[in-house]
Amino acid sequence: MAMARTLEFSGDRMKESSKKIAGTDASLVGHDELRSACDDFADSWDYGFGQLSKLTKGVSEFVVTAADELEKLDKKLHDELQKAGKK
Repeated sequence: MAMARTLEFSGDRMKESSKKIAGTDASLVGHDELRSACDDFADSWDYGFGQLSKLTKGVSEFVVTAADELEKLDKKLHDELQKAGKK
């Protein structure tokens, strides 16, 4: 579960960074080529972050589901071993 929380935390931090980049006024960085490069970077960052966000969300959901299923299996094994020990 810690892995899922770490992924979610990282995703939240990346969202914050993406918002900050999107809100930056590229005209303040200098000449046209640099401004254009900053705009291009912000666009590619936003796209890349969107793709990464989809992947990490899927991984996070998988980790939570796997942990839940392992917990159920562990309990079932425990119960079966307890029952077998009483015979």
